[in-house]
Amino acid sequence: MTLMQARRQNVSIPAWSGDQLDSPFPPEIEAPYFDDHLRAWVLSRHADILTAFHSSKLTPASLNREKDAEESDESGRLRMRADTAQALSPARLRAWRDELNAESVSLAGRLPIGIPVDLMLAYARPLCLALAVKVTGISKSVAETIYGQAEEVSAAAADPFDARLRARAKAANTNLRNSFHSGPEPLRDSGFVALSQTMPCLLGNAWFALLQFPEQWALLHQQPQLMEQGMEELLRYAGPVRILTRRAIEDFELNGIPIHKGERIVLRIFASNRDPGRFSCPDELDILRSDTGHFTLGASAHACVAAGLIRAAATAITHPLIQRFASMTPASHVEWKGGSVFRFPKSLWVRLALTETHADL
Repeated sequence: MTLMQARRQNVSIPAWSGDQLDSPFPPEIEAPYFDDHLRAWVLSRHADILTAFHSSKLTPASLNREKDAEESDESGRLRMRADTAQALSPARLRAWRDELNAESVSLAGRLPIGIPVDLMLAYARPLCLALAVKVTGISKSVAETIYGQAEEVSAAAADPFDARLRARAKAANTNLRNSFHSGPEPLRDSGFVALSQTMPCLLGNAWFALLQFPEQWALLHQQPQLMEQGMEELLRYAGPVRILTRRAIEDFELNGIPIHKGERIVLRIFASNRDPGRFSCPDELDILRSDTGHFTLGASAHACVAAGLIRAAATAITHPLIQRFASMTPASHVEWKGGSVFRFPKSLWVRLALTETHADL
């Protein structure tokens, strides 16, 4: 069932078909408007979403109004952010990055040359699971046991309008919580899900983008000092997040639009990252791009509290892959998973070559 077909059955489902990495058409950038089906304001322009991210009058929310009571503790949310930021100290981030980089170098060195390999299964997922173990502090054996439950939770987060996925995630969430007993709440079960499941999605999208623009892979291979800059462009171009939702905690005005307390605002993140009013040639991947400012990890007070960890991990995992292999070519059609919130490759079958002359194998 396509998203458009699903929306005909459930009017709450967003249906912006251009807001996905495999779309043949660019996303439509529009002035803010109120969507009667979603009962929410919809923002897609970079300038409007930037204003929203800088606003203290908005708080994270879902489109499900039954969760209002769960989302009302703004002071508790801010305390949790502060505790998590403290736990993600620069020293810890450096230690995790260095350990992850060493593991990535080792695993990249064992990847086959010239024959098809699924980068998601053989490279991204094992490294992201190892990172989840380091950050959350659970044992590897426990992590492997609860991996399937984390998949259930992630699937529901990617497609929250699927009632079957929500039901399975509810049971999985209960089991996951019982496996974590210390540390800031975002670095327990939700952190495990984010690092073991969502992180591979981000990497899969980034590598798919490099398949679309092989000259950018070659540039990073030849000039590895560009990797951190390149990762920012990969996050802009290929970020898996399609939408985020915010709720107004009091009346205010957003770029001339009167927003009332309790109203929802849908932020079309993927679209804003492709806004031609902000980025030159927005539908091209350009590692040397100078116009930055993507929203894949949020911004300002609404920035992802683990943004530093995500950037460090994505770079630590991707750099050894590009450093070792001169080229990567597709070996099979990509099957996509996810839904209205984020989408990603289920698998990514490629052929890796050590030199440019192997690219046609």
